Amino acid sequence: SAGGGVWPRTAKSVPVSAPMRTALGLADDVEALSPAELVRAVLLAPVAAALALAPGTTALTPLQLMHAILVADVDLLWNGGIGTYVKASGETHADVGDKGNDAIRVNGSELRVRVVGEGGNLGFTQLGRIEYSLAGGHINTDAIDNSAGVDTSDHEVNIKILLDQIVREGDLDVEQRNALLADMTDEVARHVLQHNYEQNVLLGNARLQAPAMLSVHQRFIAWLEENGGLDRQLEFLPSSSVMDQRHSAGLGLTSSELAVVAAYSKITLTATILDSSLPDEPWYAGALRRYFPGPLVQRFDDRLERHPLRREIITTWVSNDLVNRGGTTFVFRAQEETGASPLQIARAYTLVREVYRLDDLWAAIEALDNQLPTATQSILYLEGRRLLDRCTRWILQGRQASIDVAAEVARFRPDVDRLIGQIPDLLVGAEQERLRSRAAEFSGLAVPEDLALRIAGLLDSFSLLDVVEIAAAVKLPAEEVAEVYFAISERIEVDRMLTRITALPRDDRWTALARSALRYDLYAALAGLTTNVLTSTDSQLPAMARIEAWEDANREGVTRAQGTLEEIVSSDHFDLATLSVALRTIRTLLR
Repeated sequence: SAGGGVWPRTAKSVPVSAPMRTALGLADDVEALSPAELVRAVLLAPVAAALALAPGTTALTPLQLMHAILVADVDLLWNGGIGTYVKASGETHADVGDKGNDAIRVNGSELRVRVVGEGGNLGFTQLGRIEYSLAGGHINTDAIDNSAGVDTSDHEVNIKILLDQIVREGDLDVEQRNALLADMTDEVARHVLQHNYEQNVLLGNARLQAPAMLSVHQRFIAWLEENGGLDRQLEFLPSSSVMDQRHSAGLGLTSSELAVVAAYSKITLTATILDSSLPDEPWYAGALRRYFPGPLVQRFDDRLERHPLRREIITTWVSNDLVNRGGTTFVFRAQEETGASPLQIARAYTLVREVYRLDDLWAAIEALDNQLPTATQSILYLEGRRLLDRCTRWILQGRQASIDVAAEVARFRPDVDRLIGQIPDLLVGAEQERLRSRAAEFSGLAVPEDLALRIAGLLDSFSLLDVVEIAAAVKLPAEEVAEVYFAISERIEVDRMLTRITALPRDDRWTALARSALRYDLYAALAGLTTNVLTSTDSQLPAMARIEAWEDANREGVTRAQGTLEEIVSSDHFDLATLSVALRTIRTLLR
């Protein structure tokens, strides 16, 4: 801060600035103090209250003062130096291995700060971070808090490799190359900050979901131990018994632990993608243009494909984007539920991202920084992630061969673009009321009205994939298909059954798989009924009239099905068995 400074503990005197004189209440003519005098001045200033020192304390050694500062009741502890200052209660100073700071080191549970920022490396032991987090503190890891520096270095190296190649070919001289580097400084900084912003959004969303996702994290960590080179003890991740204890206490992984799991998620995905053909597929060349600064892309677009590290840059961008937006366990859960390979999952993710223009959605949520509480923004992000989850699985289940991202985007996006804004009007009855009510809830959290309406209808827009498929199969406009589809959905109370399916437990892999299978079978049955109605009724009739005409033509089966469904839906008891019966009843209508 203005007038502040950093001095060695061994300094004979410390210069006193005007802001220091004001903060410490010193006379105007004081220009320097010894370390002992400065410590005494601090103790007599208002900051002494934050240090919780005993009344009348007027003398401490510098080491005692630093210890007191570590446990002060303030908002932020910023560690920017060298040394390990915080450990866990169960660790000894010898375990830490930093003898020079033994006299001032504290335990994570003793910290009273709200937030820790780690500008230095190894300021905390990992167990110290975890103990502080479990006591209610907010901390990531030094790797997360310092990742922008690494990212900046990566950009610098990759840009210089490209420019030096262009200089050797004679299209730039050294002076022009240096001028271009300087001109791109601010844009590189924006790229780096955006990457790190997205990584912190990932961790913020993960913290919000941590208790509910603990069983998934437990399975994922076990998978990483077998397949991803993870050493649980080396990374200080909790054992299965500790996870069971946290589950009983309603706790999940801490932010520091989530950061480690996220790193391994990216590492394993990066290795898989790099060892595949995905970085060579034409669609993913666009990642190069997202990675490099605009001036470089504009002037030397034709040279990007010749970058020696082209495949590595594309792979890193794709992996970071997928994990940051989809979540740490996105690929793992999709593998569990569909059996698809990580490469198929990555392509499906890209397809959904582009078809639904999720970049625009994320940008709209980011624009609300410092206007909405972080927890509210996380809720909005997670609604988008639910859409990602459902659409990705839909694609994986329907596309057994390799996914041609460019062709599929061209197939789906035009109709989705036209229809997604019409979702509030396409829904009917209780489903429309539910969407309006949900939008009102978001608006009540100060979310802008247009964004609130869009977020509220995200899961409904998932059905547009089925609508586009049906429209192509029966050769009808997607709008006509959508009207019938959503009218049938309301008619057989799909919304209520989906809510009941979502409420089913997912404590282990098999219950999660059963729940997912029920959901997609329900959507498939709805798509089948829509196709039946569209192909067997007069296209000149309104949507509801067509449904009624189809019901009249299939009265006996419809009557039986309605009786069973009404009995199930009106019951307070919903489990896997009753919902399976309900789904089977709907399937009978298809016959």
